[in-house]
Amino acid sequence: MAFDRRETAILLIGDFLILVASLWVALLLRNLTIPPASYFNANLVPFLPMFVLSLVVFYIAGLYEKQTRPIRRVMGVRILGAQAATVAMAAVLFFVLPLSIAPKTILVLYLIVSVLAESGWRFYRMNRELQESNRVPAFLVGSGAAVQELYEEVNENNRYLIRFVHRLDTAGPTGHTIADAISSAVAAGTRFIVIDMSDTHIVRDMPALYALMADGVMFTEFASLYEEIFDRVPLEHLNAAQLVESLPKRGTLYDMGKRFFDTVLALAVSIAAIPVVLVAATLLFVEGGNPFIRPERIGKGGRVIRFLKLRSMLFNDNGDPELQRKNQVTRIGRFLRKTRIDELPQLWNIITGDLSFIGPRPEFPKIAKVYEQEIPQYRVRHLITPGLSGWAQIHDYDAPKGAADIGKTKRKLSFDLYYLKHRSFGLDLAIALKTLRALLAFSGT
Repeated sequence: MAFDRRETAILLIGDFLILVASLWVALLLRNLTIPPASYFNANLVPFLPMFVLSLVVFYIAGLYEKQTRPIRRVMGVRILGAQAATVAMAAVLFFVLPLSIAPKTILVLYLIVSVLAESGWRFYRMNRELQESNRVPAFLVGSGAAVQELYEEVNENNRYLIRFVHRLDTAGPTGHTIADAISSAVAAGTRFIVIDMSDTHIVRDMPALYALMADGVMFTEFASLYEEIFDRVPLEHLNAAQLVESLPKRGTLYDMGKRFFDTVLALAVSIAAIPVVLVAATLLFVEGGNPFIRPERIGKGGRVIRFLKLRSMLFNDNGDPELQRKNQVTRIGRFLRKTRIDELPQLWNIITGDLSFIGPRPEFPKIAKVYEQEIPQYRVRHLITPGLSGWAQIHDYDAPKGAADIGKTKRKLSFDLYYLKHRSFGLDLAIALKTLRALLAFSGT
């Protein structure tokens, strides 16, 4: 939400300034004298790429995620690990590049100073952000499981800059109009109102609230706040108007740029991937059976596409529950799955345009038909090209596997539709960085 974006911006700017200051202190300790401006600038220029690299590593380490900020016991360890990784990569560059500075001692001092300074800065921001006195009193108006989920998340976890002091459940009798209830809350000091605009009761009373808006009372739509806190859409509160607004525009600069980037990167990665795939295919052939499979999935527009994958199981079951009971992961396949080598041939699907690096993970055709019948919004995810990794994959670690699971798929779809609504180069980069983190840790779905 707006409060969270502000805090992220403060953390980002503060991190950069602290890294610069840490270099200045490292130079001071290195020479035991205040560094002259010319000496500081001579070291600052080669360190600037390192500062940027640090911010990227911080992001990969999750130091800008609202869920991890308040976790004191891991914050210092994450900062140390992130900075150590950055310094290690920078050290290689510094000793390879023909620089006129001697960074060995400076790098060690910089690591120590920056870790201490960053830890102190983060703990200070956590304490300041989470002070109860700084939380804005808010009024929540709506009904349903998602509204209850938002209410509990905000009030039971002191990590947000708002606190619900009032709540009105529109599903039951209120005794007075919604406008009257909100006016009473405002009179009691509440200046932040969260309302569910998919609720017909609220829409009916909206004209009576315009005067409060004119008086400066802040109104926020429930679905937007829910999305910013949970990084997914409240599926049951997503009405037709919101779906229409979410439809991607054709021929945009983003679509063309993403397709160009997919093609170029897939071709570049294929150069390094082909030898690995050939070795893996040879091992699978020796183990027995065709090393490649062509499983079916649902692609953009609902059409059936065929993946190109290295076989990691005894045979291709195409998601059939009966066949899955007889199938199992092979010894080599287990390693291929763990290292994601089995998915490298899908670079060909990216080159042909059936896949993208980033997008909703495509589903088996038979299972997709079940979801389309049971979940009205499911077909919407077919509006964009599916991907190797996506917003749901980096968030939803309880994603359905095997047979159809309506409950888990609704949750997964809430992430997919969030991506559809907010997709951008920045969001794609965030997904790529978090996917890289999962790959390096051999985790994720």
